[in-house]
Amino acid sequence: MASVSLPQSVWLLLVLFCSWACFGCGSADERKPVFPVRGSVLVAGKPAVKALVVFHPLNDSGSKTLRPSGEVAADGTFSLSTYTTGDGAPSGQYAVTVLWLAGSSPIGGDAESGEDRLGNRYSDPKTTTLRARVDEGPTEIKPFILQQ
Repeated sequence: MASVSLPQSVWLLLVLFCSWACFGCGSADERKPVFPVRGSVLVAGKPAVKALVVFHPLNDSGSKTLRPSGEVAADGTFSLSTYTTGDGAPSGQYAVTVLWLAGSSPIGGDAESGEDRLGNRYSDPKTTTLRARVDEGPTEIKPFILQQ
């Protein structure tokens, strides 16, 4: 049987999706409260359209840790989802990763290559310099201004 070789970024997306989907299966009583979160991602002054933004809690790294995520829209904004689309994130401090795959924006590129247009500078929660705090209430995150 032949093995399938996928880029590391594709595997990361698959793992994030599967872990996110599993958290939707628990009962509402076990859920941490979440609060609406909005922000934006700009690269060279332009929206990082379709980039994946993931919030990784700094105080909790267990296998069942919630990792709220969102996709950057055409205007550069994103809203986070934890249990359902756009519901927000639990309060706390987060390391923020951004993965912007080639071909995921109207600017062009090869979507099949799976290369991060940001050179993987912001894709690892252990090395990213991006940080954010979610309050117990609606939170507007300061824009992430990134270099390509």
